[in-house]
Amino acid sequence: MYIKEMAASLYPWDLHDEGVETCVDNLVEHTNVNSVYLVGIMHKEKRPLRGLYYPHNPKRKFYLPEDSRVYYRMDEANFKNTPLKPIYSSVDWLKDTDWLDQLITTARQRGLKVGCEISHTIYDAKRALSEFPQLLQRNVKGAPISAGKLLCPNHEHVQEYIVALFYDTVKNHDIDFIQSCLILFHQGGRLKTENHGISDEKELDILLAVLEGGCFCASCRTKAIEMGYDWDRIASDLNRLYDVAKQAELADILEKKLLDDGNLTGTGFLMENPSLYQWLEFREKSITALFKRIYEGIKRANPRTEFRYNTYLKYTEMAGLSFSAIKDYVDSIRESDYAEQRGEMRHLQGKLQKLHKIRRGIGYDKDLIAAVDVRPNDYGGSNEDILRASVKMLGSLGIDGISLGHYDDATFSRLKAVRDGMADGEIFLLK
Repeated sequence: MYIKEMAASLYPWDLHDEGVETCVDNLVEHTNVNSVYLVGIMHKEKRPLRGLYYPHNPKRKFYLPEDSRVYYRMDEANFKNTPLKPIYSSVDWLKDTDWLDQLITTARQRGLKVGCEISHTIYDAKRALSEFPQLLQRNVKGAPISAGKLLCPNHEHVQEYIVALFYDTVKNHDIDFIQSCLILFHQGGRLKTENHGISDEKELDILLAVLEGGCFCASCRTKAIEMGYDWDRIASDLNRLYDVAKQAELADILEKKLLDDGNLTGTGFLMENPSLYQWLEFREKSITALFKRIYEGIKRANPRTEFRYNTYLKYTEMAGLSFSAIKDYVDSIRESDYAEQRGEMRHLQGKLQKLHKIRRGIGYDKDLIAAVDVRPNDYGGSNEDILRASVKMLGSLGIDGISLGHYDDATFSRLKAVRDGMADGEIFLLK
């Protein structure tokens, strides 16, 4: 099977510490990479994420990024319609360099495709809480969700900021694609299990979990009413269901127990609670409209630049994302299932399910990119055998590309295991 792309992400501190050329050449040598991209706006997260220490960074053992900083130049004139402005790094050895242009230069010299990623969060949470509390996603009780990390995608200032980030990046940098794993609507509470593999959760657990999500802010209310929804009825009904999900009172505990031990289907629950369905539908329409604005902004900046969404949730519909609804507003989807990290072959079934779900939604005219985890597994051990098996499996799934996650925590033996898996699965890169 032929694929178009073997991609890998890099962080600005990787490029600084190891050197841009060294990073790119290592990826090309060990994994036949023909596409690289900078995580140009990165959320607050220890790097390396899983390992205690970098395996091949010559300058430091780990790095603690600032929250949601931009690591390349932007034209602030493009942000004139929103009070939100790009926040740049304050780290001395990062702040004065356009790391995206640095990567572009090296990639072009080697004939590689090059892109940029706007990661999960796009604005410093502490500053958002203190300066723009009106822009935050809120749960049905009115409280900010996730400690202020999430801006509401229905607020016009937030939409303007998001669209400007994509437009500006594409307009001012020679990139082939712009990728994002932007957190959409908060998907709610965690399910009873942490199983990201095969879909064996109860439908009711999934539906009850989403009740802890967002958003119920004033902007959502205004937009929902404009769309014809009875928002006050929806909010009232979901406030009651939220109490059941959280077992707020004795009667709620009893009702939750009956739901847990009964065999009511998700369909039956939605029929009993039409406000829940209407809220889920409203969120889907909102996210689809946002994707349309992003896509049109990108194509206005540069028609040839590809918009790629990097999906990270098992149940994207719980965040308002329908693949069939957005298929006209994306060029490709990256499925970032990292089953390899869980240390057992059986978890690869979950990756297969997610890829089939996306393909069904976007069809065959849009590209499907499968992620592969080249970091150590959750138990700190080697996972070369699982990597090879996972990549080999991809050879039978009709994907259009493979994307590595992530170089900073990868040993070279794991990178080579991906290349070996491609050989085992008879996966070839188009020239």
